[in-house]
Amino acid sequence: MHRNGGSLVWGSTCFLVAAATMLVASVQPAERAAAAALADGIWRVQGRAIHGTRYDDWLVTLTNRQGQLSGVVALARASVPIENLVVQPDGGFSGTTRAGLVGSRHARAYRVSGRFSGDTVAVTLEGNLCPPRQGTAVRQAAVG
Repeated sequence: MHRNGGSLVWGSTCFLVAAATMLVASVQPAERAAAAALADGIWRVQGRAIHGTRYDDWLVTLTNRQGQLSGVVALARASVPIENLVVQPDGGFSGTTRAGLVGSRHARAYRVSGRFSGDTVAVTLEGNLCPPRQGTAVRQAAVG
């Protein structure tokens, strides 16, 4: 094996390993940076019942405090937390709720997705038994 050829292969391999390590390490901080880029505040997106159906009024509340995004879905006097809520660098986000009993009410599983743009958020609420519902809201200042 030629000494220079071996060095070139070794050097290229080291470069590729270093580049891949940097790429993997940058993914999680980018997600945190996207949430941190959001101003602290509360967004309340609400929609009305679909007339003639069993689909009640709904409310999605998203709260960002110090780069930590959390949320709740409220339907038919039951509210459940949005889990796995992640904001992407482009402002898009998604999360899910679990099905189960909340008090004496049954809560279905939902997928919540949308996009932040400045102080505005657009939200889509999807469940397996109802059509997707959409709404928008403007940020309200966080209290406390």
